[in-house]
Amino acid sequence: MSMKKALALLTVGMTLGFAGQAAAAEKPEVDPSITDGTAVREFNQARSLWRDSGVVSYRMKVSRSCYCVSPHQAVVTVRLGKVARVSAKGWIGPRTVPAMFRVIGQAIKSKVATLDVSYHPRLGFAKRTSIDYIAMAIDDEIGYRITGFKRLPAVVVN
Repeated sequence: MSMKKALALLTVGMTLGFAGQAAAAEKPEVDPSITDGTAVREFNQARSLWRDSGVVSYRMKVSRSCYCVSPHQAVVTVRLGKVARVSAKGWIGPRTVPAMFRVIGQAIKSKVATLDVSYHPRLGFAKRTSIDYIAMAIDDEIGYRITGFKRLPAVVVN
C-alpha cells in the first residue's frame, strides 16, 4: 500500500470516528427521573400539597447559586398571593412559590440533564432545587434554596 493510500485511509477513518463522536455528543443527556416520570409525579404531588395548603401569605428567604449576577439571595414577602416586598434590589430569581414551581416545570419540560428537587413534606414548596441544563456545558447550573419559610396571616393588618 502506498503512503498516499494509507494516509487517505487514515484521514477517512479519523473523520468517521470524529463524526461518530459528534453524533453521540449531539444526543442530549436527560435526567433519569424525567425520562421515567418520577420527576413529574413528585412535582404534581408537591404542587397539589401547596395548592391544598391554602397558604397565600408568607415570607421566605430565597438563595440562588449560579454563575450569574448578584444579588444571590432575597427575603420575599407575599401577601394574598402577590409579591409585597423583596429585600434585595435587582433580585431576578423566583419571587413566589408558584414561580418556583414554574422554574421546575420548565426544567422538566426542557428535559434537563440533571434535576434534583427536595420538597417540603407538608406544604409542598421546593426547599432545594438544583438544575443542570446541559451535561457537558460549563456554568449553566443553577440552584435555589428556600429557607425561613413562615406563613403569615392571610389578611393584611394595618
